[in-house]
Amino acid sequence: MIRISALSSARRSLQAAALLGLAALTFAAAPVQAQRATGNKPQPAKTAAVGGQGQALLLETAGKWQAFSSQQGRSKICYALSKAESRSPANLKDVEGLLFISSRPGEGVRNEISLVMNFDLKEDVEHQAIIGAERFALVAKGQNVWLKNPAEEGRMLDALRKGSGLEIKGTSKRGNPTSDKYSLAGISQIVKRAEEACK
Repeated sequence: MIRISALSSARRSLQAAALLGLAALTFAAAPVQAQRATGNKPQPAKTAAVGGQGQALLLETAGKWQAFSSQQGRSKICYALSKAESRSPANLKDVEGLLFISSRPGEGVRNEISLVMNFDLKEDVEHQAIIGAERFALVAKGQNVWLKNPAEEGRMLDALRKGSGLEIKGTSKRGNPTSDKYSLAGISQIVKRAEEACK
């Protein structure tokens, strides 16, 4: 059985709640933002705060990726975000997978890779991220997924920047195999923009 330390698990649970709030905030206004984004000019999300989060500010769009920042009080989070382009099995297509690369300077966190699957995954098995010939072990808690070994985040981010596509292979809570595929077009530019916003 995969074991996550109590401290790491608590931190990840808090981050998952924050990302879920940001995801709801972001995608409630995504169509408006996509139409209004012009070059590198920031565009505020036209929606109220969700889950205690401040407004999400769209910083830049490139390829299938968008950079956002959000602030509540002194806490700031900047993140690169993309939606899965395809998902199987077909009965899961009504909910979208989301990939975040987030920085939280107040916590000393930079470029943390996580996913919100929007369905429950099996928690006692390893899931996988596949980028070309590279494979990374993932762990799940509810609908949220992280690297099993956080020390591999730098290597995975490097692979994401160099790759053209990412596949997330998982196992649902019911034991069914799942697959999400992401385009990596624009990721380098967007991660850099999110990094700059949280320097």
